Amino acid sequence: MIIRCDTREQNPLIFEPCRAVRGTITTFDYAVEGDHHAFAVERKSLSDLIQSLAMSRNFARELKKIRRARSVHHMSRIFYVVEANREDIEHYDFSCFKRGRVTPQFIYRQLSILEYIHDVHVIFSGDALGAARDVHRILKRRAEDLKAQEASS
Repeated sequence: MIIRCDTREQNPLIFEPCRAVRGTITTFDYAVEGDHHAFAVERKSLSDLIQSLAMSRNFARELKKIRRARSVHHMSRIFYVVEANREDIEHYDFSCFKRGRVTPQFIYRQLSILEYIHDVHVIFSGDALGAARDVHRILKRRAEDLKAQEASS
């Protein structure tokens, strides 16, 4: 299996057990090479996740990206892999937000909207090494499904 990493990824994950190549992925960050139009995984740092959930403009953009992935690319499953632990939200410095409405509870509420209403699987992987492991695991499963579909055709 070859993993395609989007060219916009500034600090790409390192995948030890397989090869990775750089290329454009229309939506999200990592995909199985050759399948990047039908399935991809989004990677987020804790800061990126919080910015995406906290600011209404950013949250709207995130939801638009999810809707586009489903409607245009027919992605039935969407995964966000976060380079942090869920508990790290409690310790995040929210002072960068001028309005006091952004709290850990607000972020958890936004996460529940993403997970429950928009059916996004959010996986907290701890760090970059854990994120690489989880992205690889998800994409390996996708590659196995593709092989099975090909064999049954």
